[in-house]
Amino acid sequence: MVLLQEKWDELNKQKTEFENLEIIGLIRGAKISTENLNDVIMAYRSKSGVPFLSEKQEENKNEEI
Repeated sequence: MVLLQEKWDELNKQKTEFENLEIIGLIRGAKISTENLNDVIMAYRSKSGVPFLSEKQEENKNEEI
């Protein structure tokens, strides 16, 4: 059981790393500077009305499903 948990933890870590690399690639592809990234995110939030969930909020949401 411990080995399965360790494997699960490792896979989750790898998934997060891949997601982060994908996000970085999208930002670089859009040629958004790090100085302007926060402005872009805040503009998107205010225009779309879509809240960004914290990691803990996302975990709670997934547990409800």
